[in-house]
Amino acid sequence: MRETSSYSVSSIVYGRPPIKAVLYLSFKRVLYRACKLLGLFALARLLTRKALRIVTYHGFAITDEHLFSPRTFISAEKFEGRMSFLVDKGFPVLDLGEALDRIDRGDLPAGAVVLTIDDGFYGTYEVAYPVLAKHSLPATVYVTTYYMVKGNPIFGLAVQYLLWKTQRKSLDARSLDFLGAGSIPIATDAEKNRALQLIIGYGEMECDEDGRMRLAQTIGERAGVEYTPVVEGRLFSLVNEAEIREMALAGIDIQLHTHRHIFPMDKARALGEIRDNRAALEPLVSRPLVHFCYPKGKWSEEQLPWLAEAGVRSAVTCDRGLNERETSKLALRRFGDDEGMSQIEFEAEICGFADMLRNCQRVIMRVAKKGAVR
Repeated sequence: MRETSSYSVSSIVYGRPPIKAVLYLSFKRVLYRACKLLGLFALARLLTRKALRIVTYHGFAITDEHLFSPRTFISAEKFEGRMSFLVDKGFPVLDLGEALDRIDRGDLPAGAVVLTIDDGFYGTYEVAYPVLAKHSLPATVYVTTYYMVKGNPIFGLAVQYLLWKTQRKSLDARSLDFLGAGSIPIATDAEKNRALQLIIGYGEMECDEDGRMRLAQTIGERAGVEYTPVVEGRLFSLVNEAEIREMALAGIDIQLHTHRHIFPMDKARALGEIRDNRAALEPLVSRPLVHFCYPKGKWSEEQLPWLAEAGVRSAVTCDRGLNERETSKLALRRFGDDEGMSQIEFEAEICGFADMLRNCQRVIMRVAKKGAVR
C-alpha cells in the first residue's frame, strides 16, 4: 500500500540561477552598500523600530549541503556570523510568545527580532542549537513529523543531492521502467531536473517508505555516489525524539509544521495534519503547542478560521516584511536567511531598509498603474 510522505515533485531545490537574476542581485548589493554608507540603514532601523522582525532558517549544513542548495541550507560559519551580528548590534532577540505578547501590549523593544527554524532538520540540533546556546538566544523550531517518526532522509532532497554529486553524464535506467529508457541523460541541470521529476514523482506516488529508501539506494548506485553517508550522516534527516526533548528542556520552542509538510485547501485534511503533528510532538515537550508554520509558507485567508478552530495562536508565512501591531497573528511575515544571502542583504532586511524599499516600489507601481489606466 502506498504511503504518502511529503516534499512534492515540484520541490527541486538546486540549480544555477539565470544570468538576469545574477546581474540583478549584483546590482542590488551595490545599491545596498551605497545606501548603508549614506546612513539609510540606520535611518530605516530608527523608523521601523516598533516593528517585529521575524527571521527564518531551514537547513544547516553538516557537510556540503550549503553548496548543493544555498537557498535552503546555511553553513555553520555564516550562521555564527549572523547571530554575532544581532548580538553585537544590539538587536533584542525574543521568544516568539513573548514577542507576540509585547507587540499586543505596545511595549516591544526597539528592533525586536524572533528567530524561527522550519522543518526540523538534524542540522538544527547539530549546528544551530550549539550556536544559539553559545549566544543565549531563543528560537522557535517548527517540526514536520513524518520523517521525524520514520527516521529516514527526506527522499526528494536525498535523490536531488545524489544527482548533484554525480560525475556521470547519464543514468542507467535498466529495471527502472518508470524512466522509460535504457539510459537517460543527466549532463545538464535541465536534464537532471527532468530525471528528478520522474524519480521523485514515482517515489512519492507509487512507493511506500521502504520502497523510497530502496529507490534512493538504487539511484545512488547508478549515479556512482554512495548513499550510505547520506543516511548515516543524517544530511537530510530530521531531529529525533531524544533531540527534540533535549532542545525543549534547554528552552528551544518546539512548534507545529504539519505531519506531512502539506496544508491542503480541505478543512478536514488540513486539521488532520495539525492533529497528527501535535500527536507526535506534544508528548515530547509536555505542553500544548499553539504556534504554526505554513508548509512552504503558502497560505489562504480561507484557512485562518481553521487554525483558530484548532487552537492555533499564531502562524508564520514566507511573505517578506515586518510585523506591526495590526498584522494578523495568523499571517505573520518573515524574511528567509540562507547561504545565498550576502551580509549586506541580511543587514538591509534586519534594519528594515529592504522592507521600506519594497513598500516604495509597491507605491510607485500603484501610481504607475493608475496613470496607465487614465
